Amino acid sequence: MSTGAIVMLLIAAIGLWGGCGVSIAIAMKHNKKNKPQASQAADGGEEK
Repeated sequence: MSTGAIVMLLIAAIGLWGGCGVSIAIAMKHNKKNKPQASQAADGGEEK
C-alpha cells in the first residue's frame, strides 16, 4: 500500500471510532440524566 492510502485509512479509522466513542459518551450522559425521571415515572410521580 502507498503512504497516501495508509494515511487515508488511519484518518477514516480515527473518524469512525472517534465518532462512535463520542456518540456512546453522549448516550451514557443522557442515560444518567434520565434515570431519576424514569424511577419517578414508575412511582406515578409521587414523592416519598
